[in-house]
Amino acid sequence: MAYRLTVEDLNGWAARSFPRLLRECFDLAGAGVEVVAAQPIVDYVAWYVDGYFARRAAPDRTRLIVYSSAPELFRIAREAPLASSIRRAVLPTAPDVVCLVDDARSTVHLVLGEGAEHEHAQVVVRIMRALILRELLAKGELFVRAACFALEGEGVAVLGGRAAGKTTMLLHTLDSAGGALAGNDKVALRQGGEGQVEVAGFPIRVGVRAGSVLSLREGPLRDYLVHQWEQQIGDVEGCGDALEPRLALRPQELATAAGSTVAPRGRLTVAIEPRLDPAVSAPYLSLLSEEEAGALWSRNVLHGPGEVFPEQAALADGAPEHRQWIPQIPTYRLIQPPGMTPQALRLVDDVVRRTREGE
Repeated sequence: MAYRLTVEDLNGWAARSFPRLLRECFDLAGAGVEVVAAQPIVDYVAWYVDGYFARRAAPDRTRLIVYSSAPELFRIAREAPLASSIRRAVLPTAPDVVCLVDDARSTVHLVLGEGAEHEHAQVVVRIMRALILRELLAKGELFVRAACFALEGEGVAVLGGRAAGKTTMLLHTLDSAGGALAGNDKVALRQGGEGQVEVAGFPIRVGVRAGSVLSLREGPLRDYLVHQWEQQIGDVEGCGDALEPRLALRPQELATAAGSTVAPRGRLTVAIEPRLDPAVSAPYLSLLSEEEAGALWSRNVLHGPGEVFPEQAALADGAPEHRQWIPQIPTYRLIQPPGMTPQALRLVDDVVRRTREGE
């Protein structure tokens, strides 16, 4: 019989590697992953998710074991036939990493090739995040495409399509409205007690267009973003309102540059759909009907693991179907002329205050 790579082989690798590896548990809202990896990998993960995922001593049901580069081990993991109890998950953006999944034991084995250590560490973060997201989906969390921030502790979700102004509003909030960054691009919602909706953000890089940078007032945040843009991309003025390229920033660094903080968990109070309209002279808010709000939320719901984390979709085999529900919170359409984001934010701040006070 031809040799087949088994769970016992993987456990043997793990046993031989454990003396040189660290164990660290990362958790969000009861969904967690135990990461077993070399010190540099664990340190990078802890730095990247700081403020978002809690670190715990207790082991979690899901385990992510990371094996550093070893040519023979990498070759076996990539080429050997597999026993029926394990499978390979193809990671399109990480061809120099072999991902072996033991679904029965909720364990993922990552065997690193000869790529850059920094890039490998980023892959580990993405895999860990995908595993936590999968567990949250199983618990009935709702994942939506939105930017989210907190004003005086009250969460605001900004919904809308590409180039709708979500990130611009987020930046202005951090810069001048005293907001705290919850999340960008993907956030999770859960149903709390007494009809409340709770939001959880994730450490996902914030993509910033040149137009969003140039819309900011002169100050520390704009200076920081212009400097980062020039270092990573080039002349920010030359990109203007183009949708691409985008500056990718770790959310904690963005918040620090704005003199703000991250507040990834809290109560969601209102939702906003921004729309630009050059024909209006001043921004205004329009409360959406229940039907309109439901349609807006439905358009921005991420259905299932493949939409929530498409680059790691192969990890989602066997994941439960996504259960959709609509948050019952005040949802507004914000109509504003170009260049009026600071004035529009004053309206948002006012409606958050009035909603909190029950008006």
